[in-house]
This record gives sequence, C-alpha cells and structure tokens, in this order.
Amino acid sequence: MKKNEAKRSVSLKAIDEALDSAPWIFNVKEIAAKLGGESDEDLLRRIEHLVDGDTDFFHDDEWNCELKAHYFSRIGFAMTPDSWEIREGVLFPGGRLTPFLSQEIFPSDAVLLHDDEEIPKREITLPFSEAMRYSILLGQDQVINYFEADSDANDGLRYKVSPTVLVTLTVFDCRALYAKLDFQPGDALIARLTDPDEGVFELTFRPRSERSEAVRGKWILDYEKAMTEVVKRFRDYPEIPDQIAWAFYYGGEAVADGGASMEEFISESDKIEIRTDGDHAVLSLTGTAASGGEEGEEEEASPRTEVPEGLSISAGETSDFAAMLREVGSALTPEEVDGFILDNCAARDMTFDRFFARAFPHGPLEYADEAQEAVFLNFLEERFEELSEHYDRVGDEKKAPVRSTVMELVEDKLDFLADEEHESEHGANHDHCKCHKLEPLYGKLDGILRQLNSEAFDPGEEELDRLQARVEERADKREKIMEKE
Repeated sequence: MKKNEAKRSVSLKAIDEALDSAPWIFNVKEIAAKLGGESDEDLLRRIEHLVDGDTDFFHDDEWNCELKAHYFSRIGFAMTPDSWEIREGVLFPGGRLTPFLSQEIFPSDAVLLHDDEEIPKREITLPFSEAMRYSILLGQDQVINYFEADSDANDGLRYKVSPTVLVTLTVFDCRALYAKLDFQPGDALIARLTDPDEGVFELTFRPRSERSEAVRGKWILDYEKAMTEVVKRFRDYPEIPDQIAWAFYYGGEAVADGGASMEEFISESDKIEIRTDGDHAVLSLTGTAASGGEEGEEEEASPRTEVPEGLSISAGETSDFAAMLREVGSALTPEEVDGFILDNCAARDMTFDRFFARAFPHGPLEYADEAQEAVFLNFLEERFEELSEHYDRVGDEKKAPVRSTVMELVEDKLDFLADEEHESEHGANHDHCKCHKLEPLYGKLDGILRQLNSEAFDPGEEELDRLQARVEERADKREKIMEKE
C-alpha cells in the first residue's frame, strides 16, 4: 500500500481509538503497527502530532510515550501547607493537584486518603487576594475560570474582581488530620496518585525532622534543571500546571521522592520565577520575558489605556484592557481580540466595523458609563489600526491557518455562552459541569494564540505541525464535552 493510500485509509477516529486502548507505556510505532502502517512515515507523523498535542501523554525524543496519569502513579510529590492553612485546618487543591490530574477531573472533586480514611471537604469564603495567593500555580489567567467553576457563589466573579471581593472555594478539611499528626510548618504531605480514573491520592506524612535542608536543596536544584528544559522547549504556551507536570517527567527519578514542594521551589529557586504578561502567567527563567526572550530582555508592558482628553474619569475599569473586557460583559481575552483582528487581516478584511461585529456579536456591551465606553472603543480602534497597518502578510502566511482554526473555536465559545445566558434568563439550569470542562480547554488555546499573534514567533514546519495538532486535539475534546448530556 502506498503512503498516501495508507494515510487516507486510517481515519482520525481510528487513531484516537488506538491511542485510547494503548497500554500505559508504548512507542508510536506500536500504534502505527496496530493500524497496519508501521513503516508509513505519514501515519507515524500523524500519531506523533496527536500524542504531542494531547496533555494526557508524556513522550521522549524517541517517541516512547506514557500516559500522564500512569506516570504520576509511580512517583510522589510533596505539599507543604503554610501556617495559615494549618491554623485554619485547610488544604487548597487547585494549584497543587491540577498538574497530576486528567482534564476530566476537577481538582476539588479529587479524593485524598490518609491511612485509608478519606479527608472531608468544606467550603470557605475569603478575599480574592488571599485565594489568589493559594491558587497562583493554576496560572493567572485560569484562576478566575477555576473560581467560577468551583462554586456557584462565584458566578460572575470576572465582572467584579477586586482584591477584597469575597470568593467561595472548596478545600480539604484537614483539621482532624493536622491534629492527629501534630502538623507544623515545615512538615509535608507526600501524595501519590493511586486511582487516576477517579482522581484518588494516597497521603503519607513526612515530618520536618526528616526534611533536611540538603535534601530539599538537592530536589530544588534537580527540579530547577528539569524546569529549565521545559521552559526552553515549550517557550510560554503551556499553562503553569502543564509546565509543572512536564518538569516532573523530565526530572525523572531525581524528583520522584517528594524532596520539596512546589511552594518551596517557587520560593527558593534562583533560576525559575512566575512571570506575568497581562492576564497570562508562566514559569520562566529568571530575568527573561514571559514571551520566551533571552535572559536580560525586558518584559513588554501589558496593554494600558487612558481616558480620552475631555472626558471625566470613569466609575468603571479603564486602565487594564483584560479587566475592562470582563467588566463590559465580554468573554474574550486580549489575545482573542488580537486574534480576531489578525484573522480578519489574513482574510483581507481590514474594516473595523466588521471586526467589531465578529468579536462582539451578541448584543450591546455593558459599559459602566460613557467614559468607560469611550476608553474601550478608543483602545479597540487603536489596536485595530496598529495591527492592521503593520500586518506582515508574508510572515503571517504559515501561521494564519492555525490561528483561523482557533478563532472558529472562539466563535463557538461566544455562541455557547450566549446560549447559556439566554437559558439562564429563562429559568433553565446552568450546565455548570460542562462550563468548567470548557474553561481550561480555552485557556490552553489562549496560550497557543499568544504565540501565533506574536511577530517574533517564527515557527518551523515541525513546530507549526505540533501547534496544529494541539489545536485539533482541543477541538476534538470540545466536541466530546459538548456531545455529553
């Protein structure tokens, strides 16, 4: 059979089914052989792209692959609650458990066991700034999505975010556990994933007397080395939980014993830090921009806006575009706005009105007042003019098709949320579970879009293929989520 005939005969569905039924550890050649094309280079490349775009798999350079959930059932990781958590008897799950769970399991739905006893859960209410402190490893642009998905009490949080606004979160109720263990700052809980399908973790106690500075320091250096590889390979498009997961994979046995926690790593690492760019946050090499520049480069400032001359100060947000989008009732991110502009430019449609109608298709926006409306429209017009006037058609040609696919998914998101709001207004039940499964998916697409929108990003064919595979994989996941009742 010729290559092209084999490629046509093996459907995407067949490849997906072969991967779904694959053993926990495999090589892509084994999947190709199962599909009848072990020597078919085109088929091998298609399988590699799908594996590379699926966050449920790890793989090395030889395409030896392992299901992420299986990998984390073989290693332990540390959690070190701070003095406030110990005093209040809580453990925040979001940033701690997300890297080790499949996308099908929401972190607050996970189960923690200690001596075969399940740790109960409860809700707590605290200021947004405090909740953010315990959730930053979700990624800055995913925190609000997580909060809104975790509790109905947080619905609409994105439109009223401030440091003092109260949020309600599900936490593990560790009062009995901490008392039983006489848990103190510096002690650690070592977690191991024992049931990937249900998100069950077994916990063991490691007192601070067994956590010497030398052991912690070695783990941090080993993990630092692994995270440096992750940052250099993936740049800034994975979300922080994905970066954390890949660094555990790259670190291998050296980081498999829970020598230190991620909280301790972030606090003590000299080479890795959390860097923010607008609403996006990544783990980055110290001294580099979040966009993946070389050490010493200055980070670009996030978009800021000013009240046009002659207008009074608005009662609403006018200084940060991402916050302004949330306030006026748009589900778009700044990267998605830029994506619409560039996608229209690629289609040779350089008309602002048509861009605006496409980006904000569902009814009027909810401005706080005329001043905010003027600032918002002024920023949009300036951004449209800037991107369209400097649009590099030749340089963008190879990236445009991938971006166009992403923007179709963004349009689907806008339509879905508009339908949800319509149903809510008419008394229908809010499909809370479906929303919180879609939100992280679109967060990952936003990271891909951030790359595609950057003039400095000039991907080779292989890298572009990987991005396309990631987009297609997320499109498939979206379809599966939407098909479920």
